[in-house]
Amino acid sequence: MIMLKKAGILFFILLIVSFNAVVSDAGNDRFEQAKKYLEKGSNTYNEQLLQDAKKIFIQLCNDNPSDYEYAYYTASAYLGLCDIKNFEIVQSTVKKVKKALKAKRVAIAEEGMPFADKSIKLNDNFSESYRVRGALISNKISGMISGMKNGSLAEEDIDIALQIDKNNPMARIENARMYINKPGILGGDINKGIEIIRNVVIDNPELEKGYTNLGTAYVENGEVENAINIFKRLQEINPDNPEVIFFLNQLTSTK
Repeated sequence: MIMLKKAGILFFILLIVSFNAVVSDAGNDRFEQAKKYLEKGSNTYNEQLLQDAKKIFIQLCNDNPSDYEYAYYTASAYLGLCDIKNFEIVQSTVKKVKKALKAKRVAIAEEGMPFADKSIKLNDNFSESYRVRGALISNKISGMISGMKNGSLAEEDIDIALQIDKNNPMARIENARMYINKPGILGGDINKGIEIIRNVVIDNPELEKGYTNLGTAYVENGEVENAINIFKRLQEINPDNPEVIFFLNQLTSTK
């Protein structure tokens, strides 16, 4: 009888261990799938993929409240959705539409902020968490007043991200964008920003965001030929990149 009880207890323990292993494997599978959605959605501006990734990441956050990585990826999905709105703003020629898109982008950024905050609270030594939070703060800027309020906060996070990892390519790009977007009187320097992104591209030749940011920076600086050359280089890496298609059409049609 005692042996039967021991056997029953052992079977119960093995059942629990097996169940936890299955649950863990399922969670890992969902995590990897969501990361694929995030990467593809970010590079193709596919909103549905990003929404699907966000949904999975939020559920993983709820199931694993002490895991900073899930919170970071959730915030990253929100940032990807902000990028889509920024691209839609660039594509639009109607002032009223641009204003509405900016408002949507600000709302998305605000929704993503708690997840970025949580990822930093759980691990304050992860460069990417600060980079994503800084980028989300930047996406809350829609005018002069919000720029005065959020600009310095975004810079602080990007500075911390680079202190933790000076080679973080996306943090370097965010740092460059600050030089590009700020007025000269406040320390802005578009040529310095371009130089930073150019070095990011040299160091990370497969990073699509490096090319898109360098190309758009050249556009903003009126360097049309350089912009065309950069977008053509990106076209060789990913001919389906929506920014490549849009900007090459725009730039070559005006020549």
